[in-house]
Amino acid sequence: MEIADYLRVARRRLWVLLGVPILAAAVTAYIVMAAPTTYTGTSTVSAPALVGGSTSNQYSGSQAVNQFVAQFTATAHVPAVLDAVSKDTNVTRTDLTDNVTVTQVGASSVMQLGYTSTDQKTVQPVLQSLSKHTLQTLFSTQVALSQGQLSSAQAALAQSNAAIVAWEKTNNMVDPNLVYQTTLQRLNSLTQQWATLQANGAVTGAAAINGAIASLKAELPRFGPLLAQYQVLASNRDASAAAVTSAQQNLAQSRAQLEAADPAKVADISATTADSRTSALLSLVLPVTGAAVFLAIALVAMLELLSRSRATSASRPEQDPAGQDLAWTRQEPRESVGAREPAGSLPGAGG
Repeated sequence: MEIADYLRVARRRLWVLLGVPILAAAVTAYIVMAAPTTYTGTSTVSAPALVGGSTSNQYSGSQAVNQFVAQFTATAHVPAVLDAVSKDTNVTRTDLTDNVTVTQVGASSVMQLGYTSTDQKTVQPVLQSLSKHTLQTLFSTQVALSQGQLSSAQAALAQSNAAIVAWEKTNNMVDPNLVYQTTLQRLNSLTQQWATLQANGAVTGAAAINGAIASLKAELPRFGPLLAQYQVLASNRDASAAAVTSAQQNLAQSRAQLEAADPAKVADISATTADSRTSALLSLVLPVTGAAVFLAIALVAMLELLSRSRATSASRPEQDPAGQDLAWTRQEPRESVGAREPAGSLPGAGG
C-alpha cells in the first residue's frame, strides 16, 4: 500500500481514530475529576548532631548516615510505630501503610516523612505522631539498653560487696591489706627500737621488744592466703564498680541523645496542601490517550483486514461441493445428433 492508500483508509475510519482516544481521555478525566480531593503534608526531620561526629553517638563512623537512613526508614514502617500512630490519630494501620512515604534528602541525614489523605484534618496529626514515635523508637532503645546494662552492673557490684562482707565475717578481719600494711609498719618500728636499745646497751628493753617482734613475724605468714582470697574479691568489686560507672556514663549519653531527638526540636511539619488535579490529569490522561491512539490504529487495521477478507470471498467463483468451479461447467445445451435441419437444406436436395 502507498501513502495515499493509508490516507484513504484513515479518512474512511476517522471516527475510530478520533473516537477511541477522545473517549478514553474523557473517561480518564472524569475519573480523575470525580475522585475526592487528596491532601499532602511533609515532616522534615533534621538531626545532624545525632549522626556522625562523636564516637559516643549511636550512629557514628563512615557509614553513620547510611545506617541512620536505613534504620529511620525501616522504623517508620514497623507495626509498633504504626499502631502507636493509629492509636493517637484514629487512622487505620492500612491507611498509614498505603499513604506514608519516607525519603532521604539528597545524600544527607535529613529525612522527610510524607502523608496523603482525603481527610485534611488527619494529615498534620499523623505527621506529628509519626515523627515522635519514629524518633523515640530509634533513640529510646539505646536508653533502655543502657538502663539494662546499669542494672546488671549494679547487681554485680552488690554481689561483690556481699561476698567481701561474708569473707570479712568468716575471717574476722576487715580489709586484710590494711591490716597487713599496719603489721609491717609495727614490725619495722619495733625492729628500729630494738636496734637502738641494743646500741645503747639497754639489754632488758631490747629483750622485751624482741618478744613483740617475734610475735609479729609469726603472724605474717598467715596473711599470704588471706590476701590472695581477698584480692580476687576486691578485683571483682573494682571491676563491677567500673562497669557501673561506664553504664552510668552510657545512660547519660543515651538520655542526652533522646532529648536531642525531641520532635519539637528536630522535626519541621509543613502546611497541608491540596494535591493538584492538573498534574494528576497530565500524568494520567496523556498516557491513556497515547495508548488509546495505538489501540485505535490496531482496530482500524483489524477492520480493514476483515473488510478485505469479505471482499475477496465475495469475488471468488462459486464452487460445487466437489470443489469444481460452476462457472466452467455451465455450457449452453448442444443440439442432439441427427436433429432436423430446415427442409430446404437437406443434403442432396436439388435446386
